[in-house]
Amino acid sequence: MYVFEKRACEIVALYSALEKHGVGTALIKKVKQAAKQNGCTRIWLMTTNDNMDALRFYQKRGFVIRNVRINAIAAQRQIKPIPLLGNNGIPIRDEIELTLLL
Repeated sequence: MYVFEKRACEIVALYSALEKHGVGTALIKKVKQAAKQNGCTRIWLMTTNDNMDALRFYQKRGFVIRNVRINAIAAQRQIKPIPLLGNNGIPIRDEIELTLLL
């Protein structure tokens, strides 16, 4: 799921029930095509500090860490339930923005 805003495309969610079979990579390729067709100059997304699989996945596909919002999840917890611990028992604290320039 993605949205266009001005000249940027935000990946809101990327999901595949089948991992390590190229589905995610194919989805990224389709988002890149759509973003270019809509005049976007970059694709971006947010993840949390505990999501090592996402950080690895996106960086291997050319995304770079653009910004880290330290302790941003504390404010998010005021709006929605977010667990204290995430993947591999890592405390969920920070938002990490990744960007791919087109």
